[in-house]
Amino acid sequence: MFQQAVNGKRFCLYCTGWILIFLLVCGGAQSATLYEQSWQKLKSRLAGIQKEPYTFVVMGDSRDNDEVFVKCLLTAASYHPLFILHTGDAVSTGSEDRFLHFLALLQKTIPDMPIFVAAGNHELTHKDKSDKGKALFQQLIGPLDYVLELPEINSRFIVLDNSGYSLTSNQIDYLKTQLNIEQSMKFVLMHIPPQTPKWIDSHTFKKGGDAFLQALSGQSIAGVFYGHYHLYDEDILSGTRHIITGGAGAPLSRLYFGDASYHFVVVTLSGGKMTTEKVLISE
Repeated sequence: MFQQAVNGKRFCLYCTGWILIFLLVCGGAQSATLYEQSWQKLKSRLAGIQKEPYTFVVMGDSRDNDEVFVKCLLTAASYHPLFILHTGDAVSTGSEDRFLHFLALLQKTIPDMPIFVAAGNHELTHKDKSDKGKALFQQLIGPLDYVLELPEINSRFIVLDNSGYSLTSNQIDYLKTQLNIEQSMKFVLMHIPPQTPKWIDSHTFKKGGDAFLQALSGQSIAGVFYGHYHLYDEDILSGTRHIITGGAGAPLSRLYFGDASYHFVVVTLSGGKMTTEKVLISE
């Protein structure tokens, strides 16, 4: 009897999450994307911000493993970050049911946490190979290229969509414009890392990659974050830290570089500098 009651409670919680997402999605033109909801939550948090240090979390590639992803979310929340950045591949394919499942999971697990997602190749790959995945991402999750301007913590976050293994010249120009704005710590977030002397296999992007790295060169950038590889690794390029964090649930990648572990990264800002902590998550 007790077990039946527990299972019934879990079922009700699960259904409640789906009902909430259904109302958000089907409520008509006024429905808010995850980005819009998160921006409102973040503005409320920033209104009462205390003095530094400030903390946020970066994680990615959570698809296909809800158990590990939930552990990541709950453990991340215990650090009391201002927000979470997701480096992409939150779903296995860009279909409506997968997006709704992701949103329901967030609503059930950490409903008050702002979460901002970079588009990954799995988000934009619909099962029928159409552009429907990209349209659904923008309808339910948020924009593809955007900036989080946060003067309250003297930071700006430039998020780009390179899910098609490329960056266009327009995106490079957009990046340069955003990087030229002074008086803030700058961060860049995208899904796929560029090809470098260390990261050289087919999981990197080449088209626009050299222009991307050139745009970063000579700029004062606190950190660049990627996912796509299901592991943790980092490199220093032109004096800037580039960090791959793709260990939030997808099958781990055991390659010639990096730490194939389930994890996320806690970022702390203090005195105009960034420090990071890799937090391991058990299966």
